Amino acid sequence: MSGVLLKCLILALCVSAHRLLAVPRAEEEDGSGDSASTLAFVFDVTGSMYDDLKQVIEGASRILEKTLNRRTRPIKNFVLVPFHDPDIGPVSITTDPKKFQQDLQELFVQGGGDCPEMSIGAIKKALEVSLPGSFIYVFTDARAKDYRLKRDVLQLVQLRQSQVVFVLTGDCGDRSQPGYRAYEEIAATSSGQIFHLDKQQVNEVLKWVEETVQAMKVHLLSSNHDGGQENKWEVPFDPSLREVTVSLSGPGPQIQLSDPFGRVVGVEQGLKELLNIPNSARVVNLKFPRPGAWTLKVLCSGRHTLRVTGVSNLDFRAGFSSVPVSEFNHTRERPIKGAKPAHVLLKCTSLKPPGQLSHVELMSGSGRSLRTIPVPLPSDLGQQGLWSLPEFRAPSQSFFIKVTGKDEEGYRFQRLSSVSYTNIVPDPPVVSMPDVVKGFYMQPAVIGCSVESDIPYRLRFTRNGITLGEERSFQNSAIASWEIARASAEDEGLYECIAQSSAGQGRQFDVSTETEPPPVLKRAVNVTSSVGSVAVLSCQVEGSMRHNLTWSRAGHTIRARAGRVKVLSDSSLQISGVRTQDAGAYHCVATNAHGDSRITVWLLVPEAPSVVVHPQSQAFSRGDEIRLICSASGSPPPQLFWSHGNMLSLNQYGVLNIRGALPEDAGNYTCLATNEVGTSSQSVSLTFAVTQQVILVSVGGDATLKCQATGSPPPLVHWFKGELEVGSAPFVEQDVNRGTLHIRGVQEVDAGQYTCVASSPAGTSAGTVRLEVGAGPLFSEAPVDMTANVGENITLHCVARGSPQPTVTWTDSHSRTVQLEDGHLLIQSVWLDDEGLYICEAKNQFGTIKTEARVSVTGLEAPLLAQGAPVITTGIGQSLSIPCMLLDGIPLPERHWSRNGKPLTGRMFVRSDGGLYIERATPEDAGTYVCTAVNVAGSMNITVSLEVHMPPEINAGPYHYVANEGVAITLSCEASGVPKPKVVWSKGRQPLPRDHSSLQSEPDGYLHIPHPTTEDAGIYICTATSPVGYASREVQLSVNSEQINVSPQSPKHVKMAAEVGAEVVLPCEAEGSPSPLVTWSRNGHPIPPVTAGFTVLPSGSLRITDVRLIDSKMYTCTAENPAGNVSLSYNLHIQAKPRIQPAPSLLKALIGQTVTLPCVVQGEPSPEVSWFHNGLPVGTKNTTPLRIERASLDDQGTYQCVAKNSAGQKTLEIKLEILGEYLRSVYIPSLFPPPAGSPRPKVRWFKNGLEIHPEQSEFSVARDGALVISTASASHSGDFKCVATNEAGSVERKTRLKVNVPPEIQDDGQPLNLTVTLKQPLTLGCDAFGIPSPTITWTKDGHPVSFVFTLNSLLQCPRDSHLVLLAQTWLEMSIRFAKNIRFCWQKHSWRCPDFLSKIFVFFSKN
Repeated sequence: MSGVLLKCLILALCVSAHRLLAVPRAEEEDGSGDSASTLAFVFDVTGSMYDDLKQVIEGASRILEKTLNRRTRPIKNFVLVPFHDPDIGPVSITTDPKKFQQDLQELFVQGGGDCPEMSIGAIKKALEVSLPGSFIYVFTDARAKDYRLKRDVLQLVQLRQSQVVFVLTGDCGDRSQPGYRAYEEIAATSSGQIFHLDKQQVNEVLKWVEETVQAMKVHLLSSNHDGGQENKWEVPFDPSLREVTVSLSGPGPQIQLSDPFGRVVGVEQGLKELLNIPNSARVVNLKFPRPGAWTLKVLCSGRHTLRVTGVSNLDFRAGFSSVPVSEFNHTRERPIKGAKPAHVLLKCTSLKPPGQLSHVELMSGSGRSLRTIPVPLPSDLGQQGLWSLPEFRAPSQSFFIKVTGKDEEGYRFQRLSSVSYTNIVPDPPVVSMPDVVKGFYMQPAVIGCSVESDIPYRLRFTRNGITLGEERSFQNSAIASWEIARASAEDEGLYECIAQSSAGQGRQFDVSTETEPPPVLKRAVNVTSSVGSVAVLSCQVEGSMRHNLTWSRAGHTIRARAGRVKVLSDSSLQISGVRTQDAGAYHCVATNAHGDSRITVWLLVPEAPSVVVHPQSQAFSRGDEIRLICSASGSPPPQLFWSHGNMLSLNQYGVLNIRGALPEDAGNYTCLATNEVGTSSQSVSLTFAVTQQVILVSVGGDATLKCQATGSPPPLVHWFKGELEVGSAPFVEQDVNRGTLHIRGVQEVDAGQYTCVASSPAGTSAGTVRLEVGAGPLFSEAPVDMTANVGENITLHCVARGSPQPTVTWTDSHSRTVQLEDGHLLIQSVWLDDEGLYICEAKNQFGTIKTEARVSVTGLEAPLLAQGAPVITTGIGQSLSIPCMLLDGIPLPERHWSRNGKPLTGRMFVRSDGGLYIERATPEDAGTYVCTAVNVAGSMNITVSLEVHMPPEINAGPYHYVANEGVAITLSCEASGVPKPKVVWSKGRQPLPRDHSSLQSEPDGYLHIPHPTTEDAGIYICTATSPVGYASREVQLSVNSEQINVSPQSPKHVKMAAEVGAEVVLPCEAEGSPSPLVTWSRNGHPIPPVTAGFTVLPSGSLRITDVRLIDSKMYTCTAENPAGNVSLSYNLHIQAKPRIQPAPSLLKALIGQTVTLPCVVQGEPSPEVSWFHNGLPVGTKNTTPLRIERASLDDQGTYQCVAKNSAGQKTLEIKLEILGEYLRSVYIPSLFPPPAGSPRPKVRWFKNGLEIHPEQSEFSVARDGALVISTASASHSGDFKCVATNEAGSVERKTRLKVNVPPEIQDDGQPLNLTVTLKQPLTLGCDAFGIPSPTITWTKDGHPVSFVFTLNSLLQCPRDSHLVLLAQTWLEMSIRFAKNIRFCWQKHSWRCPDFLSKIFVFFSKN
């Protein structure tokens, strides 16, 4: 493992950083409160993760510190789950971030780099202990070993709504394995991702962390793709999105983002690159994007995942139910399989009217729309944030939910669910009943039964095993009961409630008993008493059963037998000197051993009424609606009356409404409350106020402002604009009597609010008139060209401003267009003929303007059908349905069926879901059914084969068979049926033995007897069996005997072996009547009567003389007469003893060299080769030649190569000598002062990057940390590193060791006395070895060979240290050299031993 885990941890935290810190919106706004999420690390602690553990700890500490210092606290607790095959845990759970960091620091790795690992189980454990909406980060370098737990993890992900992110530094090298595929599926379901990282991206990841830790994360887009491709998406960005992050994980990731105007956004426009790993991942971020429809284009060269998230307080959650619900806590996280249809309730946050949802789409994991569902407007217009979808069938595959709508400002928004949803497989109904139900004699009794079920079920009651009443059907969980009108002893017994659904059955028992009833109180009689009098409240029990009776009020028991409030002897309650506060409810309870009875008696104390009127006063204008509310208290409740002048009206609720108020409605209104005790009243004053007018006029026009004022005497009216009175001017005229103000040639400066003041001796009153100067229309939002897919709903925006507000109209000729109230044009279910030019016109009385937009239609989708089972089986008379589920198709395709290429007829019809229903299947219904879906974009069909099962039938055939002995015969038993029956034969009542080679049962039902004998005669029974029945019939076999005997009789195939050159006899003695003729064949070819080396003996045997290897063949003896023939075969194998090619008997090598010991073997059969070193086995069998890497002294000795086969064995012996063992030991000091530190450091040595372990006997570590090599050789040369470590840190030093080997001349076995031919070259060898490489020189008669003897060079010393003598034409050179003429002198850089090799050279004249 390389050191990459730090960046892994950081990357994992950043993938869902927004979501990590997401908190409830209300809490974020006031800055208080924490969310209830868990941060969980699932960490692989195998040995391969060691080098990076420290970096992971440091990185986690920095990230947690940064996260926890933010204004909001998004994390409630922390979970750490380490795992190492086969162990998981121990699990650490804490709310203290410091404790979490400490737990990380205490992690230690163990063992080797196992692959795969128990990672899925660790993820499951983390999800089980985490809070909902949590974040799981998995760090490992291996795929999953326990991938079979994947289904449990997926269910937990959907239940917890949590996200799982994988940070991998390895995957065992094969991403097609189920263990890696499980990672992909978990990440896709939880909206997580998989990241493969290298060490070089650590700094980039750190920068990304600093930027992406945010709150209120929302999901906009999610897609997963198995291959490399380019995808283009249109994503609407609404004003609530503070920033948007695009994360692409896969090889060669490329991202291009374009704004609503089609311009590619780059760094200059605010696009920030948070992460760029060229072959793994890329992440970009854009803050405060412009609202509108953005275009996202991504490209990857292989399998990849895309996530688009944002930061916004506008989001939703989805809840599922099997019936419509109005409260979100009555829903569940996933739809129920089998509960049809499904209902979904959406809970939206920060979406207020007039904002609304338009439609919902069910999306596949690849981002493809599976279904579109319109969202109806709720009755409260979405004030509570709850939106209910129409019922629909949930797809069988996993799906995301994408919602689309408009916010309060009319901007389109889009959100995606945080996880994908799959159907829950329902459990059988859960039935609950009380253990015992006590009934009372002749009293009503009820047997209750509570059933919990997610799908419809049927329910029935039984008593002592006998069904009671009729079975009832329920759609979901309910409480049912069995009622007994008058219980008696006959009703006692064991009652059982049984609920049956398609998922299974649930049942529960209880026991019913009958006893004496509890006391029953007589009906309560309320008492009315005036203040100061005596009140008596009665409580009497019916019957004579014993009982106890108590009174209570407001939870306090009344026990007094004396005083103002006391209990009388007849159990009545007496209250003397009644007060107002004594009024209220008094409770009487009668109890005995079998139960109790309760009544409530009310004491009423009369009280005079009290009145409160709201409002106390109110001003109104002409045409207003006035509402006056009068509330009163008293006992008994008083009646309410309203009076105004001479008008008096009775009002039960005390509310007085005046609609279309007039000036004369002003005055005082009085509310009167009266009861038998007294009367009370209160008045309210209404005042008439002059209303404000609004006058609209264009620039240059005339305006007349009117002020209607009444009074006695008639008032005079004066006009003011602001604080200034409007005086006389050439363009202004006012009439103080009529109250008018006329302005000619109005300009923009004349606009504003004018006040008219009406005054008379009786007082003054004022009113206002607003003068507005109009303006022609202008477009504030003009429509743009749009492209839409067939079947989509699109909206062309067109907003105009002006004074007055202009009227917006559209010119089009299509019935599917709807103009909305805000002027936008909605085109529903776009079709091909909707393509064209649309004109928006804005108009008011001051002008008209127009603009246009073009709509282009695309998106035809050919039909896509779900592939089901290719073969469906059913029985005769059974009904069935063949599915034909439509997954995609734009426009909606039509489906039709055919059978065997022909239209359907008879008992078949197509269901609403496209499936084909067949009622009471017959054998004729079997065949090939094709469902074809067709629309204008294309067609698709699926083929299903229907098999109608039929019991087996055996066809008619012979009942008696006659066979000649040895002549093959076949017994027929042809059986038919669906499925095809299996035919089994038996002889008499005994089944045929499986190992009986003479009886062969064929798959098609025939029994083949290749060589019948008299023992095979008898009665045979064939039985045809299938899952739907069986049939059988008997057959008799007779055998005519004509016997031929061949010896040997068994086995029929004989194996024989012989050595090359030997004589072989193959026996074949045949008997029979008449005498059989014996013939021989070799490999199927006849052997002629006269063949060299082959002789057929009188007995029929074959003799082969002087066999050779090519005679290894198959020999067959055939004996034949008129009754038949028989054969006997011999597999003759000619063997040859092993032979080993000669090789040197002595080999020499230096320490550390690689030595090859030859052993070339031949033989038949191929010999087995074994090696022995000094008599002990060495190496593996059949290894030739034997290689000894880095030879040492222990390797020298005698080696034997033993070749053995069935014909014999051969041995080759080689002696190996190891040279150059001069350096016995090496002491490598630490090269720095002995390691010091507290605590004392631990010293480890490494050679060439590999750690040296103490168990290696040639190494040892001294007390001062030095490394001691006991027996040094050339193989110990290399780079050594010393590492000293304690808890305070570590330090290391390096050194290089070079082991020198003294030179040695290798004796190549050549003779020391040589005789050479005149004029022929001669080479004298001098092979020398040593470290460093030795320098080689030659001498002749003690003098260096560096000169020329004669005209031509007689002696040459080439670079390979061999001496070449060139004998020329001089006859005088035939002198015999009787002394040493050559010395090979070797010089070493640090030692010069006297190694001499003497050679006598002779020249002879030929």
